[in-house]
Amino acid sequence: MPTFIYTARDRNGNPIQGSLISSDVAAVREQLRERDLYLTSATVQDAGGEGMTQARRRGKRVRIGDMVVASRQLATLVRAGMPLNECLHTVAAQTENLYLREVIQQVRRDILSGSSFAEAASKHPTVFTELYTALIRAGEAGGVLDETLETAAQQFDKEAELREKVKAAVTYPAIVVATAVFVVSIIVFFIIPTFAKVYQDFNAPLPGITLLLIKISQWATTPLFDVIAVVGAVVCFYLFRRFISTPRGRHLWDNFKLRVWLFGKLNRKIAIARFTRTLAAMIRAGVPILQALQISARVANNVIIIDAVQKIAEFVKQGARLWMPMEQSGEFPPIVTRMIAAGEESGNLDEMLNELTHFYDRDIEYTVQKLTRMMEPLLTVIVGGIVLFVLLALYMPIFNLSNVIRKR
Repeated sequence: MPTFIYTARDRNGNPIQGSLISSDVAAVREQLRERDLYLTSATVQDAGGEGMTQARRRGKRVRIGDMVVASRQLATLVRAGMPLNECLHTVAAQTENLYLREVIQQVRRDILSGSSFAEAASKHPTVFTELYTALIRAGEAGGVLDETLETAAQQFDKEAELREKVKAAVTYPAIVVATAVFVVSIIVFFIIPTFAKVYQDFNAPLPGITLLLIKISQWATTPLFDVIAVVGAVVCFYLFRRFISTPRGRHLWDNFKLRVWLFGKLNRKIAIARFTRTLAAMIRAGVPILQALQISARVANNVIIIDAVQKIAEFVKQGARLWMPMEQSGEFPPIVTRMIAAGEESGNLDEMLNELTHFYDRDIEYTVQKLTRMMEPLLTVIVGGIVLFVLLALYMPIFNLSNVIRKR
């Protein structure tokens, strides 16, 4: 059904504007009359109209924070007993993100056309993830849509917290490295050429370290070298992106991320935390275990974990208990398999998975703090070494200039 943009007046004659999804203008007039409003004009809103045009202009990006707010609002309205289409209309009206607003409105139109909420949401996978639609489907089937929507909001909220922890782990090193690169660039492009000219005027023999630094400066200030360096960096980045987009490349890259020095353990903890959190939500919502495993593995966003869970799902399908193939895979620490075994034994698997998630959330935070403390002295040593190299290269010839001048 089309969306009508209307202008109406209330009993006091005050103008009111809004939108309604209805079959025709007569139906719009009837709906407004029930609200004690009197229709003055109504036009059909084009699906690609102003709202969508603005959304495209601002980009089709929906932040996690937008989904958290929208999900919690929708859960509250559903819990209050409002019809789902009215709940979606209210949430769309309060959503600041134009693209998300248009998607919610489209979902509402599909529901009014006879689709289920899960079917309508699955048409927009960039907004409603596979996890989200699975939770909606489970909520609709079990009559607990408000609970599964709240669970979805919690999932987004926890994912946002996890991303902030990851950012915290790399922010300080990134700032230090960027500052060091900036300072070294200033020295190489502006300061060293000046010193090189002075040394050349004196025609004095230079130490090897100084000659090396001058040669680096000459290379860096050569336009052809700069072009080659920039093009080479772009090509390498493009080839790397192409390589990790292939199955073998992605496998090697994800395997490297799980085993790289310093950050390998952190990456594994993040992947496992995502897996356990999602699996707990899926089981609590009543999603079948095999489907829950597949979705949880994909949320982990690491093909090593995905491959391991797919093999685990095959054993579970044949009747095995979950913890046994997980232990045999070698990708999950003993604490994970033991707590899952305890959860299966007691019949409280979702609770045990939640405990695991809380454990890993705290462990990730401690690991980030530990890495930051380790990176500080390491980066200090590296930056100090660069500064020492530059100072020695620049000032060693100066100590010998007095001898050169006396000889003249």
